[in-house]
Amino acid sequence: MKKQKITFVLFFIISLAMSCDTEIPEVDTTPPTFSFEISGDGFTHTFTQDDDFSSMQLNLRGRTEYRFTYSGADQGGVAAIRWQLGDNSQLEFLSPEFPFDSWDIRDLSALNRMVEWFGDVSDPKTGAILSGTFRTRDLPNNTTDSGTFSFFVRDFGGESGTPNSVRGDLNLNIQNSETSLSEF
Repeated sequence: MKKQKITFVLFFIISLAMSCDTEIPEVDTTPPTFSFEISGDGFTHTFTQDDDFSSMQLNLRGRTEYRFTYSGADQGGVAAIRWQLGDNSQLEFLSPEFPFDSWDIRDLSALNRMVEWFGDVSDPKTGAILSGTFRTRDLPNNTTDSGTFSFFVRDFGGESGTPNSVRGDLNLNIQNSETSLSEF
């Protein structure tokens, strides 16, 4: 319950900050940030741009529902937020239905989808949040399905600067066992 209250408070603060006017500075050298929180099957974890994604793997249980909240932020305005993931056979969004608010989903290939949000330089926002539920695929016994969640956020770089970006590629394994985070 305490974790839910913290998540609600963070959501409220970020929503309040996003509703305020954002000014793009002359030069922005500070990289943006992102947060991906996932919970379900007795597991809760928040990933950020500061994690060492090369040394971890998220293990999700097959045929299980998970709540998620994905956000990107930058004081000087966010130009793009992306979440690249597998196809519909790996996981199915139960909510939101896309397009959702200013978020959209598109197929990159038969095996990849991209969830995206784009900022507007003429009406910059400090960030954006996407929250919803997905279900992992049903797996036959003793099988796994691996993939990657790729997170990406880019700012405007200021009025005359070069855009800054952050990226995280989280190894993903869907299996018929308890949800966990493996670190190696």
